[in-house]
Amino acid sequence: MRLPQPPNPAPDEPLLQSSATTTPPPDPAVLAAGKTVYNQLCFACHQPTGLGIPGAFPPLKDSDWISAPNPERLVRVILHGLTGPIQVNGTPYNGMMPGHAPTLNDEEIAAVLTHLRHEWGSGASPVDPTSVKIIREKEANRTAPWTLQELEQLPPAPANVTAN
Repeated sequence: MRLPQPPNPAPDEPLLQSSATTTPPPDPAVLAAGKTVYNQLCFACHQPTGLGIPGAFPPLKDSDWISAPNPERLVRVILHGLTGPIQVNGTPYNGMMPGHAPTLNDEEIAAVLTHLRHEWGSGASPVDPTSVKIIREKEANRTAPWTLQELEQLPPAPANVTAN
């Protein structure tokens, strides 16, 4: 699946933009592609409504994970998966989500996250495929799913940044 590409940032322009910047609405083609990916890979666990299955699979709709200002944690989880205890909106879950690095390209990951963040993340900003590519390359040697503890140990993103 080939999705429209955003323009590449200038060499001195940051990949992540200030949250003070007004973000234009996502490209409808990207949203449609993201919905397709969701319907193919995510809906069985997280359900068509995004509400998940209580006690088993966390909700994505109105999730504090989905609406987070910086989507880097989400990119890593989709690439390599997540295992062990987490909390979503204050509710504990303990399971395993498989990674999709071998099956999804950067555009597809950006599209599904853009879909989730737009539909169920209170209009959170779109995710740029270039940012996905950078994280994929940085984590290329990773083979195990992430744990919450590992994700929390990553350097925090600046508080005033968000996705493209």
